[in-house]
Amino acid sequence: MTSKFNPDNTYGQESAKDMDSLKRNRFQLISAYVDGEVTSAERSEVQQLLATDPEAKRLYNRLLMLRQAFRTMPVPQTEQPAQELVQQVFSKIDRRRNRRKFVWGGAALAAMFVGAVSMIVPNGSSPELKIAEQKEPLRIAVNRPLLEIPLAPVSSPRPSGLTPEVNGNVNNLNLN
Repeated sequence: MTSKFNPDNTYGQESAKDMDSLKRNRFQLISAYVDGEVTSAERSEVQQLLATDPEAKRLYNRLLMLRQAFRTMPVPQTEQPAQELVQQVFSKIDRRRNRRKFVWGGAALAAMFVGAVSMIVPNGSSPELKIAEQKEPLRIAVNRPLLEIPLAPVSSPRPSGLTPEVNGNVNNLNLN
């Protein structure tokens, strides 16, 4: 004999999910019936359901009362016409644009002012100013370098047996 017990998915949880799905489907069907959005087959199904199920009848009555309450609910009057509201929105957008232009313009003016002041007020420690203020002429050493350049080290000669001797002809090499 095999057991039908499944610890991960019990019968109660399956039943509750099925009941929730059934209630949701009934609610959607009855709501569509109240709104007049059902087919003739669905209409006859809802009428059969209302005749046999008291819970469905209660849901139907609640939806009818809710629909009637929405229809009789007063609509608040607007305090201002739509055109006036549109004008206010666009004027606020224009003010933001102008404010942004003013901020960027002010930042550009401040940068120009800082640049102008830094050009006028000399900074005594800059190397460019020191070079420009020197009075002695510039001297260039062409024949005598300012620094002594060391000579490259001379390599030792090869042994005589490995050096080729040239006998007047470049192509005729004689190895000793």
